[in-house]
Amino acid sequence: MVQDKQLSSPKEKTTWRKLFWVVKLVVTLLIVSYIYHTFENEQKGIQDIGLVYKTIFAENHILIICLILILVPVNWALESLKWQRLARKAVPVNFWEAFRGTLTGLAIGVAAPAQLGDTIGRVASLRSHDRLKAIGAALVSNGIQFYVSIIGGGTGLLWVGEKLGLSPLAKSVLNTLLIVLIILAVLIVSRRRKLSEWKTERVFLKKLLSYFEIIGRYSATDLAVATVFGTLRYLVFLSQFVLVLSLFDFGLSYANLSACAALIFLAKTLIPAVNVLGDLGLREFTALFVFKQYNLPAEQIIAATFLVWIINVLGPILVGIFLIWKYKWKGLK
Repeated sequence: MVQDKQLSSPKEKTTWRKLFWVVKLVVTLLIVSYIYHTFENEQKGIQDIGLVYKTIFAENHILIICLILILVPVNWALESLKWQRLARKAVPVNFWEAFRGTLTGLAIGVAAPAQLGDTIGRVASLRSHDRLKAIGAALVSNGIQFYVSIIGGGTGLLWVGEKLGLSPLAKSVLNTLLIVLIILAVLIVSRRRKLSEWKTERVFLKKLLSYFEIIGRYSATDLAVATVFGTLRYLVFLSQFVLVLSLFDFGLSYANLSACAALIFLAKTLIPAVNVLGDLGLREFTALFVFKQYNLPAEQIIAATFLVWIINVLGPILVGIFLIWKYKWKGLK
């Protein structure tokens, strides 16, 4: 992003305003396209899903549904606290700025592959000329959530893995992958300070390293606190999914439901779908695969994953779209 001090003339400022407006329009259209595509895909079973929803939205489920809805802002507040803790190492940021950046990143994230959109949304929404220094913070934030999901999914795999029907080769590959990823995390954390000490004479690399230099400045306490927020957020999201599943009276224990939900999150973490097309579809496919061992009705499994997506993703995305248009980010006016 271009900083204010670089926009020297009114003509250049006007040009950047127009360009930024076009970017916001394109991003918004991509997000709307994602939402439309998602609902269009669900049309194949929307009648069956609708009938399922009629059975769960009953008076005896009101308290559970209210709890699920209450956990939505708790989920994203915890993510915002994690982001604030990490980002303020680079630039000043209060909770509401972090919350706005989190939802903006979520919205833009569905318009770009992997975590690119999320990082752009979070960093661009920071009200600071030095916002680019927070790129490293965004990577650390996403990395922490990635590894929390790895640990949670690994635990779920230990609990119900034998029931999945995976071949010995598939089990070995998956277990090896998880072990390698955990070892890699330990190496990155232990050697993170090398980033701030790395020197180079090449202008491009020097500029690039300045964006990631913040990673080396995190103390063990910084990372521990951020990991606590990430773990709490994971547990909240997991609880939401389990509560939604409990509405369907599957007859499974909360431990088994939690393990299966953790495996669904693990698959979503390890298989980064092209967000514009595949996020919900990947969750549904994984849910059907994980729960097939229990011979549960497919339409109920799909209805559960779709409901979680509507409550915990669609709503915040719509708020994120509003924030994209509401705020005129500094440095882009």
